[in-house]
Amino acid sequence: MLVGMSIWLFLAILAISITALLYVLLKPKKDTLLRGAKLGILLVLVDFVFENAGLLLGQWKTFGSIFAIGAVPIEVMVIAFCIGGIYSMVFARKFILDIAITSSLLIAVVGTGIEAILLSMGVFVYYTEWTAWHALVSYFIAFLLMHKLNSLL
Repeated sequence: MLVGMSIWLFLAILAISITALLYVLLKPKKDTLLRGAKLGILLVLVDFVFENAGLLLGQWKTFGSIFAIGAVPIEVMVIAFCIGGIYSMVFARKFILDIAITSSLLIAVVGTGIEAILLSMGVFVYYTEWTAWHALVSYFIAFLLMHKLNSLL
């Protein structure tokens, strides 16, 4: 625990701060922000379904959230929404396959690394067949699709 703050809350505040910093530095247009909000909402919904399905199938469980809806800590919903905004501000709207693949791989590695930290802290647990390899592939696919959705919205 971070000096009286849960890691989930810390990550949510970090996501909000990064989103705000990029907003100030990049000064995105209104349509970029609207696209980011749509991407964020879609990511929240997909994550909600995916995480709760994993909980129901006995694949993982989270602990230590301020408030969770099923398997999903509210802080993760905030993070997912912020990621939509960040994604729309950082990546061009045009789908470029090599950028989509390399950025999705980088995001997958970082996401899996963060999960490893959460696992080591005991606030996230994998059960049965689920492994970090599954998480890596899931993140990669999700963000490859996110890159495509960014070009379509």
